[in-house]
Amino acid sequence: MTKPIMTAIALMPVIATLPAHGQDELPRNRKFEAVAALYSDGSTSALLETTNIRPSTGTRIGISRRHTIGKSEPDSPLAGNETAVSGSFDYELSNSEDGLSPLTVSPTAGWLGSASPSADGELRTYSRWVGVSASIWTGQQTTRWTLDAQRTFINTTGLDVTDVDGKRILTPERIGGTSTGISWLHLATPSFLWRGKLSMNLRQDRPTATTGNIEGRQFIAPLMAAVHFGVSRFKNSGEIRPVTLTGAVSADSAFIEWHQKTGERTILAPGYRWYRETEVPRATNGERRTLGSDQIYATMRYRMWREYWLEDTDEVLVSAGVYQTSEPRKIWHVALGGSRSF
Repeated sequence: MTKPIMTAIALMPVIATLPAHGQDELPRNRKFEAVAALYSDGSTSALLETTNIRPSTGTRIGISRRHTIGKSEPDSPLAGNETAVSGSFDYELSNSEDGLSPLTVSPTAGWLGSASPSADGELRTYSRWVGVSASIWTGQQTTRWTLDAQRTFINTTGLDVTDVDGKRILTPERIGGTSTGISWLHLATPSFLWRGKLSMNLRQDRPTATTGNIEGRQFIAPLMAAVHFGVSRFKNSGEIRPVTLTGAVSADSAFIEWHQKTGERTILAPGYRWYRETEVPRATNGERRTLGSDQIYATMRYRMWREYWLEDTDEVLVSAGVYQTSEPRKIWHVALGGSRSF
């Protein structure tokens, strides 16, 4: 058993023995999460994350560490390490005398470092970002609108390679990018909500990317169940300059999940995800690729505290699924994890 899997599994008893949440206690502000996964091709992954929230000041600080090993494909972009630190601060500006519809402004900042092997050696990337978002509730508190903007600065390993058309590719070591977006959440009925987001990302080394997604959730009271579903569209197109190995990409995805409450503390959630991606290479004589995948999965979550069912409560989760691509390739996975607040 590999080190990241052993580490995450070893932490599960620690999560279970952290201070318990009594019925009369105030809501907890710190959360610790650990998830470990094992794949049928021998790959492994582990994620550790901690979040510290201060409701009195509206601050949130998160730290995560991800470690993945792709044994069947050593140069897989999924292999490597990733560490991220992020923080945000919420500041409410009331726009009404009763304060029921505050405008919330949230500055954010973060840092991410990653390292992954490739055919050209280890790729190291360090990025930092600053941003701000503003959200407000309208329509008698049934719709929340959010505008966000973010500026990203990336330092990465530069590559000097020859493309299939014989042209020399020099990737930049310093990259700047800007992203903007608008999102919304609408409580249509007491049992149905839907949300969506439109965003645009501009980077110095790639064409402009646009993304759109819509999700819905329908609660079915007689069955104590809910249906989650959604679709998304991603596209970046334009001039592909010889500063990147990535061509123009368009992708579509859709998912549907059934969340079923069983007993007093358990949720079972089987789901299906469909994905299609087409990449047009920079080189005119390059191979145009279309990748399709289907994923069937199921998750069982066991909530530890009945009294706080609707809140972000402590839980243990077990997940399993199968991922199949059009190449073809088929991979099974199983994951074990949990979260604990204190």
